[in-house]
Amino acid sequence: MTKIGITERGDPGLDFSWYKKYKEKKYDGLILITKVLSDEFIEKAAEVNCIVHATITGYGGSILEPNVKTLKWSAEQFSKLVNIIGKDRVVLRIDPIIPNDSVTSFLVYHALSKYNTRIRISFLDNYPHIKVRFTKAGLEPLQYNFHAPLELRKEFYKAFNNENIEVCGEPGFDCVGCVSERDLKIFGLEVPKNIKRGFQRMDCSCLSFKYEIFTERKRCSNKCLYCYWK
Repeated sequence: MTKIGITERGDPGLDFSWYKKYKEKKYDGLILITKVLSDEFIEKAAEVNCIVHATITGYGGSILEPNVKTLKWSAEQFSKLVNIIGKDRVVLRIDPIIPNDSVTSFLVYHALSKYNTRIRISFLDNYPHIKVRFTKAGLEPLQYNFHAPLELRKEFYKAFNNENIEVCGEPGFDCVGCVSERDLKIFGLEVPKNIKRGFQRMDCSCLSFKYEIFTERKRCSNKCLYCYWK
């Protein structure tokens, strides 16, 4: 049975247990979602059958992402990642987009879209505990419950002016799963005829081959203010 490992519960640039598990042949391919594009991470990613979702929001080093590197550093490492593993195995992930910020996400897009990788976007899910964190940090909490208003999200999407951008887990959009038929083809794996969508959260379009690698249920040391873990 095909198994694609994914790192949604933590950051594979901080926790390298995924590397050992892949070498033990527990997975046929890996979707590595990271904000930490260190040289060590890039070197290990180059040794496995993976697709890297390089998550770059533009908020690195700010109160929102206090332990994440700056956009300048991330952009330099992103270029290195593309050169080493190839653009077909790199996804620029601008996630989350904060709807009341009309500048930062587009700054990232215009800085890095020149590499012609796939691009995925998603908007901040405004959990109650995130509102509390924003208030304690002296920030104005976002004035919506969980999903931002659809029209606002659509306006943001149109402003990118790129119909090829993939949208992840957003109601009201035609979403593309983090594990899709396209990914299976990139991994060099057979795409079954009767392919099935997995049982994930609402509006997730991932296929049933998706398996979480990490087991911890807490914020990683990036300490992002908007993290869904309490």
